[in-house]
Amino acid sequence: MSKASKACDISPTVRKEVMDRDGGRCIICGSMQGIQIAHYISRARLGLGIPQNLACMCLLCHAEMDNGKYHTEYQNIFKGHLQAKYDHWDETELTYKKWR
Repeated sequence: MSKASKACDISPTVRKEVMDRDGGRCIICGSMQGIQIAHYISRARLGLGIPQNLACMCLLCHAEMDNGKYHTEYQNIFKGHLQAKYDHWDETELTYKKWR
């Protein structure tokens, strides 16, 4: 596994922290069914597997955010959620950088 892949992966510890932080509910619709841990900045764009880049989402909202017509709206909700949870949340710190 490459360093980038490892940095973008979500560890069991981080997964539990995010589930606990979000109460196991989708941050978009509030559902507790089919919950996944979603990346704000996607793994494809080297988004890190850290709590500041992750949130709980149900299958439907996650799919809609990734590929649906509400992408921008859901991304804005996601961003607002993370900003509310972390005082000094900085989007520029959420991606893998080889030369850190």
